[in-house]
This record gives sequence, C-alpha cells and structure tokens, in this order.
Amino acid sequence: MATDPKPKRPLGLGAYVLVLVGVGLVGGLAGGLQGLTEGLPAPYGVVANFAVMAVAMAIGLAACVWWWRGIDEAAREAHKWAWWWGGSGGMAVGGMLLLTLTLNENAAPSAAELGLSAAELLAGGMWIILMFQLAGYAVAWAAWWLKHR
Repeated sequence: MATDPKPKRPLGLGAYVLVLVGVGLVGGLAGGLQGLTEGLPAPYGVVANFAVMAVAMAIGLAACVWWWRGIDEAAREAHKWAWWWGGSGGMAVGGMLLLTLTLNENAAPSAAELGLSAAELLAGGMWIILMFQLAGYAVAWAAWWLKHR
C-alpha cells in the first residue's frame, strides 16, 4: 500500500528574496539592453526595444507564477485581498490627485512651464498611479495579516 507523500512546505523568505533579486537582475539587464537599442534606426530600434521588454516581462511573470504556486493559501488570500482593496483604493486616491491637477488650471504648473513632453507627462502619471497602488497594497496587506494573526 502506497503512503501519502510528505506535504510540500510552502516557500519562505529565501524564495521571496530569490525572486526579487532574480527579477531585479533581469530588469537591470533589460534596461541595459534597452539603452543599447536606442541608437538603432526606426523601426528596428522600436522592435528590438519591444522584444527586450517582452522577454524580461515573460521571465518576471514566470518567476511570479513559480513563487505564487509555492506559497500557502493564507499568503495567497492576503495578497489577493490587499491587491483588490489596497491597490484599488490607492488607484482611486492617485486618480483623484491626477484629475484634480489635470482639470484645475490653477492647481499645478503647465507642462510647458515644467519643460515636459507629453510622453514624460504620461509616464509621470503612470508612475504616480503605480506608487499609490503599491502604497495602498502595502497598507492593506499589513492590515490583513494583523487582522488574521
């Protein structure tokens, strides 16, 4: 009669650090390769840039899937809850800030006054929303764990 295999132990802090460092190295390499492709003429530079970013994102996604499959159910629930509530809440707060600055002419200097291009403004808005989402996520994640301990 076959015995049940020993249950798999969930991944711990070491696996989390491994994923962070590994994905960080891949991101750094992708950034360096992106710098090398900037001088290529269009459309080759755009295609090469896209390819580098696509490969880096695929590696990052694969690392996240590996990590996600290795964590326990409580950690999964904490992350899902935190992303839903914290990420959504952070996005709402960041969105209100951006809309206030965008729709009120007196709230912020114009792009021309700041010397920014449309692409720089778009990237800045994306970063602001991402930072608000991550901050909301971090607060909600900590709240979830404090509530369930």
